[in-house]
Amino acid sequence: MKKIFTLLFAVGTISIASAQSGGFNHAKEHTGYAVNGKQSTIQQINRAYDYKIAVVRMSRRLPAWEKSKQIRQLENQRDAEISRIRFRFEKNNHPYSNNRFAETHKHRW
Repeated sequence: MKKIFTLLFAVGTISIASAQSGGFNHAKEHTGYAVNGKQSTIQQINRAYDYKIAVVRMSRRLPAWEKSKQIRQLENQRDAEISRIRFRFEKNNHPYSNNRFAETHKHRW
């Protein structure tokens, strides 16, 4: 009887814990669409380059020096794409930093 009770308790605990795992992400920023769009785009880029790097690491045909060279190139490409995404989102979020604002909001006295 003790074993059955322990087994049921363990199954119940595991099912409760697994039901809680996919719920709310506390690390997610809730400041607006642009931030979430930027984060999701960066995550997509990271996933794509992680896959490419894993393929290079698992390749048996390449020597070690060639693998490290290609991995370095892929990481540099990833960094460049992420910086382009960040620049694009930052540029779009600052309407007062361009000259068009001054031209369109002139005071005509």
